[in-house]
Amino acid sequence: MTAEVERAARSKIKALDGGAVHKISSGQVVIDLQTAVKELVENSLDAGATSLEVRFKDHGVASFEVIDNGSGIAPEDYDAIALKHHTSKLSSFADLTSVSTFGFRGEALSSLCALSEHVIVTTCTAAEAPMGTILEFDSTGRLVGHKGKVARQRGTTVTVSGLFKPLPVRRRELERNAKREFGKALALLSAYALVPCAHENRGVRLTVTHQAAGGKKSVQMRTDGSPSTRASISALWGPKALENLVELDIVFPVEAERAVLRRRGIVDGDTHSNEVRVRGQISKFAVGCGRSGTDRQFFFVNGRPYNPSKVQKAFNEVYRTFNANQAPFIVADFILPTDSLDVNVSPDKRTILLHSEKNLIEALKVCRPVSLVIIASLAYASAGRARAEVRALSCDL
Repeated sequence: MTAEVERAARSKIKALDGGAVHKISSGQVVIDLQTAVKELVENSLDAGATSLEVRFKDHGVASFEVIDNGSGIAPEDYDAIALKHHTSKLSSFADLTSVSTFGFRGEALSSLCALSEHVIVTTCTAAEAPMGTILEFDSTGRLVGHKGKVARQRGTTVTVSGLFKPLPVRRRELERNAKREFGKALALLSAYALVPCAHENRGVRLTVTHQAAGGKKSVQMRTDGSPSTRASISALWGPKALENLVELDIVFPVEAERAVLRRRGIVDGDTHSNEVRVRGQISKFAVGCGRSGTDRQFFFVNGRPYNPSKVQKAFNEVYRTFNANQAPFIVADFILPTDSLDVNVSPDKRTILLHSEKNLIEALKVCRPVSLVIIASLAYASAGRARAEVRALSCDL
């Protein structure tokens, strides 16, 4: 009888303690090394940085840090920066329809505090330069020290040590697959170098270094801050990578789905469409100009990296009608109204929901910039010019 009473007591519904809730929700925000680094890089870009350095030690297992020359953190914000759901990006839920910053949930630093051994922030505003302040936080994101001072110009440095130490299973997984996870982080940083760092803040210099345990520091990637996707491609993969690429610039209308219109309260029976623009770079539509795999295909929505499996499939299907045995190199940034997408789908912000995505894909498939691309490619070959630029601004719909 006593055992039954104990089981009943254990099965009674009760509130989780705050610490457990904090760790559970934080584990959804920071799911791996690349997500942790992404959150800090996005904070730097939102702070207006024009120079970014990401440093890894032992493939990120020991520590990683992000150094920027952004606006810095004002002293009156020290107490709040690592608290859950504290942000300067939003003031109400309605602001989500017009959010233009990378971050908006106010969970990044708080989650890193919960899932790491140590998080230390060194920051300096323009008014405080050249003297920065060292901020230390506990596992809940509460500020526990800000007395330390260090020489520093304007900007912020966030150092994260012992990622996933409080979560033994994830920590072992990170240690066991350190090189693979490090490779994923580098791939994601390449995506940020291509569009966000090439266009945000009129160009951002991005440097990524790695220091193995007991070894020397090596540069993994470096861009010069030019506000150009082609310049970033050249910096990442060499000038030869540009030889078979042409500019992608397409504009086409996408009709809004009826369900979307109903949710917005539009029931007039008329058709409503949004103008979508796709900018970037793509392989020439000729045999031998593509790649054997899809490893260099990068997609963005309003400059935010995302993985659109259906859109990616549509691009590859159209390309393979002209080059059947290869896949294209793609950098494609979809520019569309902020109220036509939902970035608040998952805590890590890696999933983006496009309204009327089916109609967008159909419009993309029937859009015909291909003939112009082929003409430009032929002109490039015959004239021997160093660069061919194509602007395909009309579509067959």
